[in-house]
Amino acid sequence: MDLYSIVLFVHIVGALLLFVLLTVEGVGLRAGFAPASLNRVLGPISALAILFPGLYLMKAQWGWTGWVVVGIVTWFLIAVAGAGTGIGVMRGRVGKRAATVSWLVRVGMASGVVFDMTVKPNLLVSVIAVAAGIALGAAAALAGRREVVTT
Repeated sequence: MDLYSIVLFVHIVGALLLFVLLTVEGVGLRAGFAPASLNRVLGPISALAILFPGLYLMKAQWGWTGWVVVGIVTWFLIAVAGAGTGIGVMRGRVGKRAATVSWLVRVGMASGVVFDMTVKPNLLVSVIAVAAGIALGAAAALAGRREVVTT
């Protein structure tokens, strides 16, 4: 066991925590409760557990490859969108529909980053993976808008 392995563990735990928080947010949107208090505490912990170990891992082994850059930019966008959505919901400025769209897009983005971190593709494929995640999240949001018509 070396420092790299420990830092990688913390980085992966941060990513798992991000998905736990996204899951809690999705359940909250569906059930009608706001998980903002939990996300306000654990969101920054997840963000730090992803960012700082990730920067160490990048410096120690990977360098500024395409998938690393896409991962950092996407991490930032997920954090900003999540914080903005959470604050907007708490202040009554963001409705359930917009919060659901934000949530689905962020889940898609995070899934694209997991693909990038696993496969470690070049810049173009990394961007396509995240864009595909965004598209899938947006498509799920559009599909959720359709009402089922029964005869």
